[in-house]
Amino acid sequence: MSFKDRKSTRAESDQFISYRAYDSNNRICDEGMAKTRDISRTGVSVENRKPLEVGARVELTIALIEDVIKTESVVRNVKKADDQTYYIGLEFTMISDEELDKLSKEFPNLIE
Repeated sequence: MSFKDRKSTRAESDQFISYRAYDSNNRICDEGMAKTRDISRTGVSVENRKPLEVGARVELTIALIEDVIKTESVVRNVKKADDQTYYIGLEFTMISDEELDKLSKEFPNLIE
């Protein structure tokens, strides 16, 4: 999906996240910290020092100003920005209404 084909409003974001990525056998293949670039009700773009495999399942914990959001996602795209930076597009596959409420409080322009 190209950036112009997005269906959800995105907000610029600069939160830290912790992530845990799983391979096709449901084994942890990577975990660490990354930084968000933008966020929506359906996904998040992150900046990371290493790529994640497209299609990988990823558990996320996103730090907000006064709370955290826990969600599951899948890697939809990866773009190499430079020698030490990758932009990774993650689509939320499981996010509760409670977590969406937290997200909407932090980013009011995301309310649909």
